[in-house]
Amino acid sequence: MSLFDYALMKLIVVSRNDTASLNISKNLLNLREWEDAGEFSGNPLRKSGDFLMATINDEHLSHDGLDRELQESTDIEPEVMIFASRHKSASGLRSFTVHTPGNFSKAEMGGRSGELVPSSPHYKTNALRNLKELAKNMDHTVSYEATHHGPYLETPAFYIEIGSDETCWVEEEAGRVIAEAILSIDQEKDPVAIGIGGGHYAPRHTDVALKNRLCFGHIIANYALESITEEMLAKAIDRTPDAEYVYFHRKAMKKPQYRELKAWFEDHGLQAVSQKDIPSRL
Repeated sequence: MSLFDYALMKLIVVSRNDTASLNISKNLLNLREWEDAGEFSGNPLRKSGDFLMATINDEHLSHDGLDRELQESTDIEPEVMIFASRHKSASGLRSFTVHTPGNFSKAEMGGRSGELVPSSPHYKTNALRNLKELAKNMDHTVSYEATHHGPYLETPAFYIEIGSDETCWVEEEAGRVIAEAILSIDQEKDPVAIGIGGGHYAPRHTDVALKNRLCFGHIIANYALESITEEMLAKAIDRTPDAEYVYFHRKAMKKPQYRELKAWFEDHGLQAVSQKDIPSRL
């Protein structure tokens, strides 16, 4: 296989230090035939169709520069990196989540302070929609999360996760659903937006992406807006490929803040849209 072919691959990253990741990996291996594609980080590198699967020995979120390390050791530069991972929350509720890595302020869980990873809005949104369909008979919630934590990368990437505690991470059906959602991902053709406002689980942005023809790149929750700088807003645009729009969770924001941010994004070339402006998918 040529390096050009490898550039079109989707790389799934599995962590040996993550029980949900290992659960997903087991299901990926069972759902497809995989062939040997060499070695990375002392572990087998596997290939199936246009997917590669690499295993690391540490936590996903702490492995900054994984894409550069991969390139230096294997010459592989994937189109997108997909982190098969656990999601942890105090609620312990069953969930499936997707999000882009990055830190709008201080890096408290990996990555670099004030640095964002390039988002993959079309693949990430397709993964969200796949999860919603695959989990329709399960008691799991399905949602985006706002941009947060590491690792720092220069390659487009997103997390796809099983939540939210130790009992959920190892459930066979949950691992299979994530694996199927990954293996069926495709590039959505919908326009791209940056999401602003609301809670960490981005309820309005999730609802819009599931019901309407809009894909979201970086999503900035209310708590991140408290200390956001214009530099970081500009990075959110730069790290959201093909961004044309900005969508605000207006009811979750104070009116002066909404008006100020709307004007700023419009001055920087993004059009503010509401759900009624966006064609339905249903």
